[in-house]
This record gives sequence, structure tokens and C-alpha cells, in this order.
Amino acid sequence: MLTLVMLTLLAAPPVEVEVFVPLCDNALIECGRAPAGAPRALETNLYWGAMYGAERYLSRAPGFKVVSRGPGPEGGVVLRELVLERTPAKEERPVRLRLHAYAGDAIDTALEDFLRAAAGGSRADLLVWAGHDRLMDREPPQVEVPPGATPRPVVVLACMSEQYFGPVLKRLGSTPIALTRTLMAPEAYLLEALASTVARHGPTEPNALRAALVESYARYQRISPRSAGSVFSKLTPAKAAP
Repeated sequence: MLTLVMLTLLAAPPVEVEVFVPLCDNALIECGRAPAGAPRALETNLYWGAMYGAERYLSRAPGFKVVSRGPGPEGGVVLRELVLERTPAKEERPVRLRLHAYAGDAIDTALEDFLRAAAGGSRADLLVWAGHDRLMDREPPQVEVPPGATPRPVVVLACMSEQYFGPVLKRLGSTPIALTRTLMAPEAYLLEALASTVARHGPTEPNALRAALVESYARYQRISPRSAGSVFSKLTPAKAAP
């Protein structure tokens, strides 16, 4: 029986996680030193090339390997496409992360693409926004729902995303799996925690995912679990069902 379970897990396709990362832009928020907030500087940007930036951190994280790395479509605002896979441990599923690094000065395009994907324009098992909460600055864009599309479950790692993204996602029919209540840092150790939890519990378990995000945020921010717990929304399984 155990052998059958292991063979089933090995044969299972990877859980697909699509991550939208608009680079930090000092013209919108305080990103730190000039290179950290240069909106098209992949190697130094706070959200991509810094110590806890998406590519730099995840490409070095234990158990993760880079499958492919290259520029986005010519003439577009996606500066880099990065695909990583997380090697599963016993009784885990493999997880494949596909990251899109958007130019920070094209965050509105990133937002539209993310919401369109959440409405069903993507076939990923889980969608993630990791960056500035652009909806704090502007009205939500109008997004057409693709005909016959199935809205996707989403995680929004951005400041106060329950307040700003929550109503928009509800209108699109998308299911929030993890949102935030306060200001926060959308750094890549949270993506690592997300991938590890998805490998064990699947992409639609809000309680397991929240616990992992809280633990990771407390450790890396060097704050108490109680303080970290105040950052992430409490979503019930009923609300988060796909």
C-alpha cells in the first residue's frame, strides 16, 4: 500500500503556481537605496535581485532548482520569466513555480494581467501577487472575464490586500487563499513557505498556508508569532473552497 501511495505521488503532475512580481519602484513607494527601487534593474531590485528578492532567494533555497530563466516577450514589460521546481519530500507533491518579473513602472499592466488570470485567464492551480498593493493608489481596472473561464484561487502578498484586493477578487469570482490585513514586506521566504505548504496540503488550504506564512514572517522579520499573525487574514475553509 505504501509503495502504491508513493508511486501515485511520483506520478502526480506538479502543482502549478504562477507568481506575478512587479519590481519595486521608488516613484511609488520607498524601496530603499536607488538601485533597490530602480523599476527595471533586475539584479538589484528589492523584490527580485536583493537578498530576499524572488529570483535571488528562491534560486538558492534548499530543494529548489531553476528549470528555465529568460527574458519575457520582446517589446513587453515582463523583464524575465523564471521557472523553478521544488523537489518533493516523502508524501509531498512536486511544485512548479512560474515567476513573471514585471517592470515596476508597468505595474498597472501587471495588475491587469494578474486580475485577468485570477478571473480564469490562467490554468495555474494557484496565482500569487507579490509586490506593492497598487490598488491602494488607483481604482481597480476593468477586466474582462474570458468566456467559459474558471476563476482561480489566489494569494496576495501585498500591504492590506484583504481591504483592497478582496472585493475585486470577489467580483471576479476568484477565491482568496491568503490575504493580509496590515502593511507588510512581500519577500521571497514567503514564497518558499507557500511552495512547501502547497506540496504537503495542496493549493487551497487556507489554514495550513496561513500558519506557514505566519511562522516564516515571524522568523525572518524577527518578530513574535503573535505580531506576525496580525499581518495575515484569517480565511475560513468555506470561503477558500475552489
